[in-house]
Amino acid sequence: MTSMTPRLPAFTLAALALTLTSGTALAHIELDAPAPRYNDGDNKWCPCGGGGDGTRANAGCAIEASDLDRGSTSTTFAPGATVTVRWRETVGHTGRMRIAFDPDGADQADFDDNILIDLADPAGNTGNAGSGNNWEAEVTLPTTPCTNCTLQLVQVMNGNDDDPVVSVFGTSTYFQCANLVIGEGGEGEGDPGEGEGEPGEGEGDPAEGEGDPAGGEGEGEGDGCAATPALAFVGLPALVLVRRRTRPTGA
Repeated sequence: MTSMTPRLPAFTLAALALTLTSGTALAHIELDAPAPRYNDGDNKWCPCGGGGDGTRANAGCAIEASDLDRGSTSTTFAPGATVTVRWRETVGHTGRMRIAFDPDGADQADFDDNILIDLADPAGNTGNAGSGNNWEAEVTLPTTPCTNCTLQLVQVMNGNDDDPVVSVFGTSTYFQCANLVIGEGGEGEGDPGEGEGEPGEGEGDPAEGEGDPAGGEGEGEGDGCAATPALAFVGLPALVLVRRRTRPTGA
């Protein structure tokens, strides 16, 4: 029996395959944490991967270098928090991985001025986290609070995994961004009691401030005057007793 399954023309199959794989072909890196601004696979558009026309035309930031479309996703951290950034390298290239920070907005020039870490990315898509293509890096955030700050992850595919990337302008780069808020009460705060002194820190020595017992000085914050009357009352009867015992007989 002849199969009744229709055969699609070769060009139709090719177009369908391109449609199904175009997103993953563009997504060379995928940010997992903190939550990414865009996660649509079109991460070739400077400076945050999305927001462009879905092509690779802005890989070198020649068309646009800023992204004002922050969206609604953000993660809050404490000032100066140490954050573990996690991502996957789905297509390997020789070059560098770099994480940068913009304190107000998402502008490539500001990211280039605030580099947090720069890592070598050898050929292949094997990550540094010991599990397949997974990558991770710890970075320390600034201590200045902000409500419109952005973390940027880039994969620079220039074939040079030796020299840190000073600027991504004019390079072949893939981008991901995470919207951040830095403020009190955020994730990554210090250990409980951070900033507090050791128990008793700042307190004086228990004997500090105590005067010579014979000098009549008091303890702690007192000026020593309060001890004088007590000493007088204790010493007066003893003095009278001594005088009575030493008085000559018959006097």
